[in-house]
Amino acid sequence: LLLSCFAVGSHAFQAPRSTTSFTRTQQIYAAPAEKVHVLPTESEVTQAVHQLVESCAKQAISKRGHFALAIPGGSVLKVLSSLDPSDDWVSKTTLCFVNHKCVDITDESSAIEAQARAKFLDRWGLTDIISLNGSSDGKKEADDYESKMKALPESKLPRDEDGFPVFDLSLVGVGDDGHIGSLYPNRDEIDIVDGPWVTAAFQKDPPSISLTLPVMQRAQTTVISAAGQSVKYPNGKAGAMRLAIADEAVTPKDFPASALRECAIWILDEANASEMELDMSTVEKAVADA
Repeated sequence: LLLSCFAVGSHAFQAPRSTTSFTRTQQIYAAPAEKVHVLPTESEVTQAVHQLVESCAKQAISKRGHFALAIPGGSVLKVLSSLDPSDDWVSKTTLCFVNHKCVDITDESSAIEAQARAKFLDRWGLTDIISLNGSSDGKKEADDYESKMKALPESKLPRDEDGFPVFDLSLVGVGDDGHIGSLYPNRDEIDIVDGPWVTAAFQKDPPSISLTLPVMQRAQTTVISAAGQSVKYPNGKAGAMRLAIADEAVTPKDFPASALRECAIWILDEANASEMELDMSTVEKAVADA
């Protein structure tokens, strides 16, 4: 079963809803995303993500006493590095990785876990981390990581009626080519709709592991943020955000991030939203969408 993450939005650009499940041979053209928030500055995007993390944590803990969080690497680590938890939700949190290279997990040059520990996890005091083994064997790392996730009780990591895990919050990054986690365009890994929770991804060497698309789609709350720019990229990831959020011609196969259009809350600064005609929003409205 593939979750229905495609819905006709209220924006001027609308595409027809598809009722067909995504498989290897089908092409779905997703309707534009609805939960898109454009904020004036990078700092406000960071503020919104911080508030969403804390809000989702407190809601989950109030419901069942625990918080299941999934994070990627890249710019999300920078965003989280300035978060100072305002409550004791960290001690009731289990952390998994959306994706991770198959490398020594203590290597700060390439291991997301090591980078996250250095930037914020150790400072937070978060210890319930589902780690890789640290080998370069992508298939074994993926299988073992899924086994570790499945060993978690449902009080820590809930399952849905199809047996898939449901994270309380999943933070997902989007690459310029549309990859999410380590699910890259036009590769077999993006085709998984009812199989494993975790897959090996061999786009690069060393390989990586990644949560599969149905796991990403099932999170209670998914947040994708894009903010900041540089001399080389004055509009940040504006092109990628337009393709991910609004372009009617792309499919999950050729631009994987489009598969999360209706599943995610998208939070962008003005530069990263510059290729779309969207109204300005506020931090409060973005947080309220969770």
